[in-house]
Amino acid sequence: MELYKNNLALIAYLKTTSHNIWTEKTYEKDSLVIDEYEKTETIYYVLDGVLSVEILNDGKCYISSFVFQNDFFGLDSFSTFNQKDHSIRVMSEHATVFCLSKEKLLNVLNEQPEYYALLLTNFADIFQRHYGYFHFLYLPTTERIKNALRYLSDHIGLITEAEHLELPKFITQEVLSKFCRTSQSRVSVSLSELEKTGWLLKKKVPITLN
Repeated sequence: MELYKNNLALIAYLKTTSHNIWTEKTYEKDSLVIDEYEKTETIYYVLDGVLSVEILNDGKCYISSFVFQNDFFGLDSFSTFNQKDHSIRVMSEHATVFCLSKEKLLNVLNEQPEYYALLLTNFADIFQRHYGYFHFLYLPTTERIKNALRYLSDHIGLITEAEHLELPKFITQEVLSKFCRTSQSRVSVSLSELEKTGWLLKKKVPITLN
């Protein structure tokens, strides 16, 4: 969680305004917050949980990015395109999401313009993640898996009593194959290689880094 971005300050301020301009919703695992073709008019903020940005390519579903606690999403609400080709799905057991229409958000920002810079920082970080993903896809498969695990452990890894990094149980071989754009069998081979080198302590769920 990127706590250096004080997004909660903006959320706290929004909550002091009239309650009818915002809502909090809890979604269960595998729920779609935004479907593939829906162009939302809402800006979202993740209070708790992990979500994925899914795209369809040649009939296959891939994960192009993850949305973590303290992240905003729904940037496409500002787009001039009539529709989009990605969806947002809940990966964790549940997720709590703060929801606000973009028009009401803009009205609030006009009252408190210092929050514009914070929101732009968040949107710029979204672009940087996607730019990094293009480079990531050119790596050899095992390096791709290693980078993905390192990235995920930085954001959602849990420190065990033995001081190892353990990923949540919803980070499976299927999830890694969708994110790394490879087959589950290749993911399994790469995880075995990383376990043999000692970089991974445990290749099965919950995947644990040494």
